[in-house]
Amino acid sequence: MAGALTGDWPWTGELFALISAFLGALSALMVRTQSHLLPPAPMNALRCGAAALLYWVLLPFTEPLATLSQVSLREWVLLGGSLGIGMVVGDTLYLTAIREIGVSRALSLACTCPLLTMLFEWVLLGKPASTDLALGCCLVAGGVMLLSSRGAQTEPAEEGKPARPLRLKYGAALALGAAASWGLSMVFLGPAIAHLTTIQANAIRLPLVALLVYFTRVHHRRQDLKQLDRRAGLVVALSGLVGMGLSAFTFLSALRMIGAAKTATLGSTSPVFGVILAVLFLKEEVSVRMLAGIAACMTGTWLVF
Repeated sequence: MAGALTGDWPWTGELFALISAFLGALSALMVRTQSHLLPPAPMNALRCGAAALLYWVLLPFTEPLATLSQVSLREWVLLGGSLGIGMVVGDTLYLTAIREIGVSRALSLACTCPLLTMLFEWVLLGKPASTDLALGCCLVAGGVMLLSSRGAQTEPAEEGKPARPLRLKYGAALALGAAASWGLSMVFLGPAIAHLTTIQANAIRLPLVALLVYFTRVHHRRQDLKQLDRRAGLVVALSGLVGMGLSAFTFLSALRMIGAAKTATLGSTSPVFGVILAVLFLKEEVSVRMLAGIAACMTGTWLVF
């Protein structure tokens, strides 16, 4: 199945990375309406669990499970490290940063991930970065910062609750820590899936993340899940299928074909699709800053091609 989709068509890897970015934005749009009903940790566990079910259904249609014997101990260790660093530590830092300094600032800082990915590849793998790729990373990161700085300067108060002061330095450190975690995770993930199909990799890593998050962050607060109504739970689970299921499939396919730095750069255009979806479905106004951010991201994407 994966082989039919990842043939020798031109720009297949780049296209998969962009599709992953779009699906991630669509998933975020779905989650936005439910984020006030469920804390980040149980929401993350529910989304990972729903996506894991999708990959377990697809598992019989990929390579035989006997091929798992080809995966070396080193690759299993890298896969586990990627899970812990990226999806557990990185996502937790990012979600906490959003609470501390808001989505705009947190997203701006966390989207330095492509630049940190290049740094880690250079330091750990000795892989040189081309001038076009470095410039593309800078343009994409700059465009994302323009797009994500369109929010309010202070955190709005929730209904019935006073406004909470923003801890800028603490939140900025969390967001940068998330970017570093994601960058290092992607460097680990590349060699970790050398002998795994995309479906096998996701069938392994998503349930492990769901279990890790549940037992470390959710187990002692199970009332959060019990209080969740069925409609909200369905929306959150569906967002997991879209964002952590289909988006993860296209992301790992791109990672296998074009490498970590280029995948991270193209994948970081997700806020561009998020702005477009917000304008179409939430009727948000388009500003000059937003147009400049879209132009910067598109130019950076073109350079990566």
